[in-house]
Amino acid sequence: MNLNQLYYFKELAKERQFSKAAKNLYISQPSLSNSIKSLEKELNCQLINRNGGQITLTEY
Repeated sequence: MNLNQLYYFKELAKERQFSKAAKNLYISQPSLSNSIKSLEKELNCQLINRNGGQITLTEY
């Protein structure tokens, strides 16, 4: 885990959309998605529910 992953997660939680969060972070959407998946794998829990373009946070 690194600070960028936490920063990315914070922005994603705020925007609730990968595309908007990626744009605000000046990174590509696939890079953001991979970073979040990696964070979830390291923490061994699902942090977000992916519902098409929108996301919702899980209890974790």
